[in-house]
Amino acid sequence: MEGDHFQEEPRPVKRQKVIHQECLPVQQNESYTIAWICALHIEMAAARAMLDEIHAVPPRATNDTNSYVLGGISGHNIVIACLPEKYYGLINAATVVANMTRTFSAISTALMVGIGGGVPSKEDIRLGDIVVGTRVMQYDLGKIMADGKFERTALPRTNGPLLGTAITSLRAKHELGPSQVPMILEQRMKDLPEYRRPNAPDRLFDATYEHRSSNCDECDPSKLVKRARRESSVSKIHYGAIASGNQVMKHGTTRDNIARELDVICFEMEAAGLMDTLPCLPIRGICDYSDSHKTKEWQRYAAATAAAYARELVQELPSMQGREEVPVVNLEQPTAHDHRQQFLNSLHFNQMNFRKLNIKKNYSKTCQWLLNHPEYKAWLDPARFAQCHGFLWLSGKPGAGKSTIMKFAYSKMKNKVATASFFFNARGEYLEKSVIGMYRSLLHQLLNKYPDLQTILDEPDNVPRGQVCPSLNVLKDVFYDAVAALGQRHFVCFIDALDECDEQQIRDMIDYFEDLAEQCMDKCIPFRVCFSSRHYPHISIQRGMRMTLEDETGHTKDLESYVENRLRIKNPMLSEELKTQLLEKAKGVFMWVILVVDILNKEWHRGGLALRKRLAEIPSDLSDLFKDILRRDTENMEHLRLCIRWILFAERPLHPNEFYHALWSGLVSQNLVDDHIPIINPQLSTHVAVFVTSSSKGLAEVTSSQPPTVQFIHESVRDFLIKDHGLHELWPEMEEDWEASSHVVLRQCCDLYLNHRSIDVYFPTSHIGSRHQARLVENKFKAERKVQLSESYPFLEYATKHIFRHANAAAESISQNDFLSDLKLPKWIRLNNLYEKFESRKYGLAATLFYILADQGHSSLIRSKMQTDPDVHVEGDQRYRYPIFAALAGGHKDAVAALLGLRSIHEEGSDMTEGLNSRKDLLNYKYSTPVTWAANEGRLGILKRLLQDGLKVDQKDKEELTALHYASENGHETIVRYLVEKGADINLPGIYGVSPLHSASRIGHEAVVRYLVEKGADINSSSIDGMSPLHYASQGGYETVVRYLVKQGADINPSSIDGMSPLHYALQGGYETVVRYLVKQGADINPSSIDGMSPLYYTSQGGYETVVRYLVEKGADINPSSIDGMSPLHYASQGGYETVVRYLVKQGADINPSSIDGMSPLYYTSQGGYETVVRYLVEKGADINPSSIDGMSPLHYASQGGYETVVRYLVKQGADINLSSIDGMSPLDIASRYGHEAIVRYLVEEGAEINLFDKYGVSPLYYAS
Repeated sequence: MEGDHFQEEPRPVKRQKVIHQECLPVQQNESYTIAWICALHIEMAAARAMLDEIHAVPPRATNDTNSYVLGGISGHNIVIACLPEKYYGLINAATVVANMTRTFSAISTALMVGIGGGVPSKEDIRLGDIVVGTRVMQYDLGKIMADGKFERTALPRTNGPLLGTAITSLRAKHELGPSQVPMILEQRMKDLPEYRRPNAPDRLFDATYEHRSSNCDECDPSKLVKRARRESSVSKIHYGAIASGNQVMKHGTTRDNIARELDVICFEMEAAGLMDTLPCLPIRGICDYSDSHKTKEWQRYAAATAAAYARELVQELPSMQGREEVPVVNLEQPTAHDHRQQFLNSLHFNQMNFRKLNIKKNYSKTCQWLLNHPEYKAWLDPARFAQCHGFLWLSGKPGAGKSTIMKFAYSKMKNKVATASFFFNARGEYLEKSVIGMYRSLLHQLLNKYPDLQTILDEPDNVPRGQVCPSLNVLKDVFYDAVAALGQRHFVCFIDALDECDEQQIRDMIDYFEDLAEQCMDKCIPFRVCFSSRHYPHISIQRGMRMTLEDETGHTKDLESYVENRLRIKNPMLSEELKTQLLEKAKGVFMWVILVVDILNKEWHRGGLALRKRLAEIPSDLSDLFKDILRRDTENMEHLRLCIRWILFAERPLHPNEFYHALWSGLVSQNLVDDHIPIINPQLSTHVAVFVTSSSKGLAEVTSSQPPTVQFIHESVRDFLIKDHGLHELWPEMEEDWEASSHVVLRQCCDLYLNHRSIDVYFPTSHIGSRHQARLVENKFKAERKVQLSESYPFLEYATKHIFRHANAAAESISQNDFLSDLKLPKWIRLNNLYEKFESRKYGLAATLFYILADQGHSSLIRSKMQTDPDVHVEGDQRYRYPIFAALAGGHKDAVAALLGLRSIHEEGSDMTEGLNSRKDLLNYKYSTPVTWAANEGRLGILKRLLQDGLKVDQKDKEELTALHYASENGHETIVRYLVEKGADINLPGIYGVSPLHSASRIGHEAVVRYLVEKGADINSSSIDGMSPLHYASQGGYETVVRYLVKQGADINPSSIDGMSPLHYALQGGYETVVRYLVKQGADINPSSIDGMSPLYYTSQGGYETVVRYLVEKGADINPSSIDGMSPLHYASQGGYETVVRYLVKQGADINPSSIDGMSPLYYTSQGGYETVVRYLVEKGADINPSSIDGMSPLHYASQGGYETVVRYLVKQGADINLSSIDGMSPLDIASRYGHEAIVRYLVEEGAEINLFDKYGVSPLYYAS
């Protein structure tokens, strides 16, 4: 169309990287997130062609029988798997995915990509079009009613939000410009001519008209449905529902009836088996119309169009964010600069400098003495470097002023040389008080000070590519290498408050720095470190300068200077006297001096008549001073007590406005303040800061960090309250468990705040149960109200997020039953959803309290609630469905124990959850029950407790399978025995009629098979598809199981729904010993499957020569004919199995049999380019110029495939070089069309007519051009 010239051109498709097998890149299994499932080998070939690169295949997990192709598209790592040959349908598709997720635990999305049958409708679907299944219906799932009618019971399955969003995005792009599918096909399939759009006609017959013969050319043309001619041959993309079932749809009338009933536009056989396992999107290229006029001519092209669309869709999928595993590897490898920047970004954290910023600047004229101190100067003196190894350790009493002088030293040094600092903060977040935070901070500063050092990040052995956050060992190694690469450049580190980090971490860190110092000594690298800490009795450095702050003359003069400038007593003689006494009592502790000066100044302003007395009463110990301050001022003691509780036991430091409202909430319950929630605005920030000071008696402050928080003025305040038992001394009447009682108070603060009348007006009273409905309401509510609520009620988010944490901490010793029974859960859920960032973590309003407590790991509350409500294992419409799955997914082991009625997860000395990988082992939770999950995972301890709690041993999951099915399939013999002893029905069929014996036989678990048979399992039970346990055992080649089943009376010749016997399956896998045994035991050697194929077909198709010989010796018919007219020789020739071909011919195989398409064995071996087989067949009399239904000869196929040696041989043997097909195509036309230049030249040299025209009026010259 004319307008097409103005549309934006689609971006070029990347070419696939060609890498030799030994050089294939290896990715971690956890980096693969997308499953690409195919049912046919042609679909897998098309899928492989779509990859940008191929990866090496790692070892598979136990019981994973799949074969894989691994690779990537646009930054996504993809696992491609194909169903086993002849193993189609829902069960086999589900089995492939289940096996895949054992090996690739991070798989989160599945694409089912391949061919399908279209439904004639208003959509005007044509062959080669693409159908994207936005909904899937299993049309053959249902029940037979009393009147004999079939009632469908399957529910529609959708794709999930991630795939749905990608589809929406891609459809929007296609509204503005063309799809990339044509370009992808051109780029990706140009070397695969058989996957190009075929010349075969696109014929749609009336639904009531049945196929009459081997070829639609002979069908009545008057029965063709008249359709408008399309202006373009480009495949169209349709979006709609897909019907999925276990059988091929080949009946037009039935097709239309089901399509009308279910509103579907395509039929296929696998997708419904995946939809409950993973978010799955079926993508189908249309190869026929789901009627009796099926043809294979369009299959390869249809597979290619579906694969091309799948590639385009994958490019729309976002990178998986927030994952803790190794991320998806970008195929366009990041540059060195990108990698360096990514690593630097991973080092940074917001609180890196919080503690340093909160330390007040040194008072005027203080700290200057340090710069001239002999030890400090010696530390910096290059001549003394060997003596101290670059170390200076500043120690002092709590509150002496170490952090202040460290901040001063850093500020002076940073203007001279490259300097880094880290100030540990026991009151901060984890990274602020751990060595991993220290290494991240120091390394971040060093690499930014000296950017050239970032080259060390390019070494993959040092810095693994793609790590979201480097491990401690990686950080240490990189910091070591970076310092070692400094050369003669200076680098100085100031590390403050070692005592505010875990002692063992500090020991390891000191050892590390001493090793690093030795390295720097050897290489003369001027690397220096200044530590500060309290007096450590057991940690020291072997070499280094030392200073004790309170013993330093300069420090004493700083104290004098401070008192001189800050003591506001106007009586000079009295002031001097007090100054002398004050400095004597201070013992070098700056914090003590600051507090006492403030006390004396206040006393002076009250009249100053008792200054000497007041100073004499002030204790000289800092902890005793804190106690004295708190005891003397008895006003507003409830403020003080509540303030201390919040600072000590809050889940995180509160922001000033949060703190203000938190204290109000606690005080209003005692009628100590107004019952109206205080108004907050920016103008009141000073007022709030004063409130913090007054309520804490001056022992807490608002920090200067961003965002600011409320904390004690010094860590020594916390030490006084906790370590020095200050709490007990101040309030001896309080409960013995002060921490638990504090959590009760804090929980009450949260509870009262959440239920205040002014907040209730924001919530409508509607009751919405499902998660989906809840999200719709909450999203609207969130957009309208969140900002307003946060501004007016700053404590609301904390109260919502942490009320259960405080209750849980209290419940360990104080009953919380009243709280749990009075809790307004729906309101809490709505508030929680308001503040929850991730949609998947939000709760539906019907979520049970057990589920929420399990999801958050509140084990003590679970135990409390179980006292009045023991029914914990109830399924709900939540993310993990069952409380125990939520607890397992979150790694909350104690919550798991609580749900199981245990005090501990350790049963008989072992951890019942040992080795659990929640991401991998809970993949099947969506359709499991707790009982079936425990049996599937081999968790006997958990299973026992579940059954003791009253769960049913034969409870079925969403797949209609029981615990015994799963235990049998996985070979958990102990669990199988336990379940049978507990009364499990040994013959209970699953949804597809599969019994536990089927499950055990399919995987070859002999011990389980024997036990089940001994206990009465039906040895000849039949699944829905007519498979017996012997079928499954033969299919897997499990000889010992096969022998046992036969000895126990298994029918040796049962026939499945597709006419397959156990011998068929054993032959299909090439299991010779199983084949020999079955034949010896009387297996019919010539049974035909539903498509007319005898066992000899399958073994010939697989090229299993010894098995072929054995069957023929035992009397197998060597010239049978399948429904499609194929013989064993056809299949052996098609695979190029020369020894099998020679043997069959020697034994009398007809060398010129014709398939339903009119093709002899020579066609197939020419098509595959198997020259030695071609020569042998011709030598034995194969017709070299046969004509198939489409008029093609072996020479046509060899020319099409580009097999020059085969072409030359056939021509020399008399092949007709100018033979025309039904479309008027000669071998030269074919070779020209597919771009095989050497063959074109040869055929012309041999006399091929270059001016022949096909039925479309096109000559070889045109095709070549």
